[in-house]
Amino acid sequence: MKYRLLAFPVVLVALMSFAPVGPTEPQVSQPSIDEWGRDRLAWTCEFEDEDDDGFDKICVYDCFGSRKEIKVDSFDDCPSSIRD
Repeated sequence: MKYRLLAFPVVLVALMSFAPVGPTEPQVSQPSIDEWGRDRLAWTCEFEDEDDDGFDKICVYDCFGSRKEIKVDSFDDCPSSIRD
């Protein structure tokens, strides 16, 4: 019984020696959305217009000021919004 009581603090000290040391460098704050980049975010683009192109239909979307076009089959409807 004595050995069990003595072994617990020894094991605890041994495990604490593997604990990670605190940060040595100052942590950098998270970048703002502008710094992070618009191309990394998924934007929802709203349907704006459609145009027929032979067997295909061109669906035009407004993605917060930029224009995005996709082609669908001429018999299909354009989605009301897309993720860019």
